[in-house]
Amino acid sequence: MARRYSAIGADTVADETSLLGVTTATTVRPRIYELIFGSPATPADQAMEFYLQRFTAAGTATAVTPHGLDPADPASLCTAGQAHTVEPTYTAGQVLLDFAINQQATFNWKVLAEYGLVLPSTAANGAGLVCKEISGGSAALRAQLFWEE
Repeated sequence: MARRYSAIGADTVADETSLLGVTTATTVRPRIYELIFGSPATPADQAMEFYLQRFTAAGTATAVTPHGLDPADPASLCTAGQAHTVEPTYTAGQVLLDFAINQQATFNWKVLAEYGLVLPSTAANGAGLVCKEISGGSAALRAQLFWEE
């Protein structure tokens, strides 16, 4: 059975900014199988569109420690980051998931792990949750990604 991990990211995001990214290693091909997304801020009526998109360079972010869902598993081979100061280099046309949501709602996407979104076993590659458009300028948001290695 594969090992399973999760990472949580939080940030105030605007158009074309990343909330959370997972970066692979050359020794593993992770599969993202769940995403939970919402806002901890005072409810506001604004719309936003997000992509979970592949990248070929991770950018610069504050590190987030992935946690194993089984405490007996070793540390994740993937890394995670939030609050990017340099955006990842996103791959055009490689949107894995596209969703629009109101800030007052919570979004949950989940599939069986064997049907998860596969990331390459290439250093510095991965996937990021990026805000493509937000109607109110910016919003405080949180997301949690789950993957198996």
